[in-house]
Amino acid sequence: MILRQGSVCANRMKNKEAQFIDIADLRIGLYIYLDLGWMAHPFALNSFRIASQEQIDTIRGLDIERIRFSPEQSLPPPPPTLVAGTSVAAASSTAEASATTNGTAPVDSIADPASVARQQRREQLSNQRASLQRCENRFSDATKSYRQVAESAHNRPAFARQQCESAVTALLAELSEQEESCIRLLSEKAGEKTSLHAINVTVISLLLGKALGLDEDHMKYLGMGALLHDLGKLDLPDRLRWRDDQFTSAERQIYQGHVGHGLSISRSMGLPNEVQQVIDQHHELDDGSGYPRRLKGSQIAELARVVALVNHYDNLCNPGNPALAITPHEALSLIYAQAKRQFDQRTLGLFIRMMGVYPPGSVLELNDGRYAMVASVNSSRPLRPQIIIHDSAIPAEEAMIVDLEHAPDLGIHRSLKPLQLPRAAFDYLSPRKRLCYFFERGREAPPANVDAEVAQ
Repeated sequence: MILRQGSVCANRMKNKEAQFIDIADLRIGLYIYLDLGWMAHPFALNSFRIASQEQIDTIRGLDIERIRFSPEQSLPPPPPTLVAGTSVAAASSTAEASATTNGTAPVDSIADPASVARQQRREQLSNQRASLQRCENRFSDATKSYRQVAESAHNRPAFARQQCESAVTALLAELSEQEESCIRLLSEKAGEKTSLHAINVTVISLLLGKALGLDEDHMKYLGMGALLHDLGKLDLPDRLRWRDDQFTSAERQIYQGHVGHGLSISRSMGLPNEVQQVIDQHHELDDGSGYPRRLKGSQIAELARVVALVNHYDNLCNPGNPALAITPHEALSLIYAQAKRQFDQRTLGLFIRMMGVYPPGSVLELNDGRYAMVASVNSSRPLRPQIIIHDSAIPAEEAMIVDLEHAPDLGIHRSLKPLQLPRAAFDYLSPRKRLCYFFERGREAPPANVDAEVAQ
């Protein structure tokens, strides 16, 4: 997405008839200008036509009293409701007078279908960009909170605990507002290496905890444990913070020692026992092959099982060495085919169903020969993700997200590795070297059985 602050100035020059309106008088159809910096509002553009009541509510929450708008580019208000004894001609005259008063030209009662389609596309694109920006803003807020926790864990443990609780409470509040949630792929600018993994594991763990039906208290413990699961790595040298198969036995021992070190820090923070269990057991595996105590099955706490699975998945997609990264689809298939016994079966089954056969970030070839990347997956529609399709006729920054649920003739032929894409499709889709996830409101639907497709 390309954002240009200078476009605001261009719009000012282009439309000299801009006027001001109180935010209490905003309505759908007004073309408005936000004379604010990009970080001061959640919209993708600084100027756009209002398309929904949600946008109006968001603008009213920006702590501004008046806003610039363009009568020339605004749609006319809807005609007044006819009352008994009022002729159609009189109503039409009233509507035209109202349009003239507001500085807009009257329009034909039957709009040009092509113009309507273009307008709808512009509005959908604006809403799409605004939704992504909101997700990225929330992800950024979470990473800042994590850094505050990490920086204060040693010297101000009570403050670190408070910050951790606040960050998780904010995530849970947002998640609780959504009856159905999508897992949304963000742009690479959304995160940085040291906090990206912690936030990814937290977001996906909370979604999985919701699917497991955990109660409010355990959701909070799960979120805190997921956010702090690698707390013990903070004091390791940079090159030992990421697991490497080339470690010497001494280096491997130091690396694995991060679990005990994290547990010690968690105790100094006074974290609940349930949170300490997650930190202590997030590398234990169901078949007893994990560490540090080689626990098995029911010996591992339920919350720790969740974090162990999500942690493993994210490490496959976002390893310390980016050259070793595998695609989300490959990671899911690998876990299902080769590591199934290492994880609790119920937890794994719900995780696969939630992430979808083609998790966000997967690169695809469609049944019509085009190429696409998965932008988001609804946990109740795992086989019909929302995708961005390579289309040379449309600039990449204007590509619309296509919901396969509403495109019955369009299907997925196969998953690809990014390097299998033709050069033009690779440049257009920009497959992520680092995957960042967040959640957004999804659509409701009955659950689907995806085990057979994953096994393929």
